[in-house]
Amino acid sequence: MRRGPLSLSLFSVVLILVFESLLLGRAFCGQSVRLVEMGQPKAVIIIPSDASQQIKSAAVILSKYIKISTGGYLSIFMEPEMAKDESKVKIWLKPNLNKGQLNLDEDGFVISFPDRNDIVIGSRTEWGTEFAIYEFLERYVGVRWLMPGPDGEHVPSHPTLDILPGEVRAEPAFIFREFSGLKGEPQVTWARRNRMRGRIQFHHNLYRLFPPETYVKTHPEYFPLRNGKPYLPSSNNDQSWQPCFSAHGIVQEAVRNILDYFAQHPEATSYSLGINDSGNFCEKDQDRNGPKNDKNLLGYRDFSNPYFRWANGVAEGVLKEYPDKWFGCLAYQEVAQPPSKVGVNPRIIPYMTYDRMKWVDPQIRAEGEGLTEAWKSKSPVLGWYDYIYGTPYLVPRVYFHEMAEYYRWGYRNGVRAMYAEAYPNWGEGPKLYLALKLQWNPDLNVDNLLRDWYLIAVGPNAATDLDAYYQHWEKFWTERVVKSNWFGRSRADLYLAFWDPSYLDAVTYEDISKSRKLLESVLAKTQTPKQRVRAELLLRAFEYYEASVISYLGLVRGIREMGRTREYYESMNRKRYDLLNQFENDPVLVHPLRFDKQKYNRLVW
Repeated sequence: MRRGPLSLSLFSVVLILVFESLLLGRAFCGQSVRLVEMGQPKAVIIIPSDASQQIKSAAVILSKYIKISTGGYLSIFMEPEMAKDESKVKIWLKPNLNKGQLNLDEDGFVISFPDRNDIVIGSRTEWGTEFAIYEFLERYVGVRWLMPGPDGEHVPSHPTLDILPGEVRAEPAFIFREFSGLKGEPQVTWARRNRMRGRIQFHHNLYRLFPPETYVKTHPEYFPLRNGKPYLPSSNNDQSWQPCFSAHGIVQEAVRNILDYFAQHPEATSYSLGINDSGNFCEKDQDRNGPKNDKNLLGYRDFSNPYFRWANGVAEGVLKEYPDKWFGCLAYQEVAQPPSKVGVNPRIIPYMTYDRMKWVDPQIRAEGEGLTEAWKSKSPVLGWYDYIYGTPYLVPRVYFHEMAEYYRWGYRNGVRAMYAEAYPNWGEGPKLYLALKLQWNPDLNVDNLLRDWYLIAVGPNAATDLDAYYQHWEKFWTERVVKSNWFGRSRADLYLAFWDPSYLDAVTYEDISKSRKLLESVLAKTQTPKQRVRAELLLRAFEYYEASVISYLGLVRGIREMGRTREYYESMNRKRYDLLNQFENDPVLVHPLRFDKQKYNRLVW
């Protein structure tokens, strides 16, 4: 873990992007280009005459944030209506830029400067162009979307806005980047501004591919045998079964259904072949796979060979008509291990499910890396399914450097898609912001990213204390928790037991006292209204952590501070519920997984 004083350079370099020669002719690399001068616009934005709503909205975002920063409004024109005023710099939005030549992922983009009067912000797709606008605002205006909502936005003041020309060319390292558990429009918008985009479908889906209410009547042989008897689901929502992957004609039927789906949804880029959310594989497939005691590394019966033999056949059939489509699937439980007898079609992405915070344990990390390498030998493209829960954990669960390290390792070893169950608690500060930055480019410097976040969030005077607060909890999760019985009990599980609060056995009253002092110092040292609001938000989130730990130690563990009565600890326990109710209508502080509504009984005391 890093140590040392926090630098106070507000303009820390936090974005590493590849610069290459200009695609649109010779680059202009002369003096700076002026977009606004003392609040007066010196540029306009040009969009295509057939611009989609997504591009129109992106143009509005570009103009909006430049106006907030400078006071100058950049007018938006469609190409036929383009102003002829040669004195204005023209910012061209090009969502179909060199479509046949631009060798970038569809989320990638180019920002180029053909001459001193033209700037091209483009991609081969609308999504790439939208992401280019966010990059433009971050890089040249200094905008940051630190947390959801208006208080999480940072837009520095530039009455005169000059930018230095030089081509920017970038694309995401991980083509698929998505969190689940975001709650409400402000959180979804925040994630989009930070370039989160889900593109590959991979969740449980076979019960939709073969809806039981239809196929029980037409093809009962598609359903599994259990103890020699067919299991026929009673409803379309029943997931307590897997198809019989060796059934005659089941590959061709799946191909027909998926071709129909793509014909009806031409915008779809992928289809999920994810197994249903249960075990209950067909006994016929088990017999084909080998001995009945053939177990995989998780202790489940291994069905990877029959499943991927089927999945490969389906993918090959669909790709004959739709060669650019992707297929996602879940690599867990009975199909957690790579198939031994077949490879995996290169257009199939298996998502390996695991809580990779557990990689702080060297042995677990070695096992996880070994499994990834084994999958890589069978599947050209891999996905990782992670569990980075914020709620319902009762102290900030941050492990910034460990997260960055496994992202880097994954990218070097064939992982190109990232999905995580997040369910955020924004008391964890820069955790999800950092994750999205690293999923775009895992080689970014973690300390620079954190430094930038702290400095902008609460200002240079308060940043050091905020850094110390999160360093304290990072050390807790990466050093102290690893030695706990709680961590040991979760060693064999896919994810750590967030419903078991016994990791709090490793927390002390001193941890809570130190944390409160640091956050109160952060609040006292803020200098602007927005910095103060952010510091108050983090302190408010901490009050929930504080009430949870103190009530746990006093009521569950019976460890009480001198002079404190049982009534005090009971009042802190009531405070947990009061805060959750108060947070319910807050777009940032809301807990998407409330322990009192999810029946996590061990979190109730």
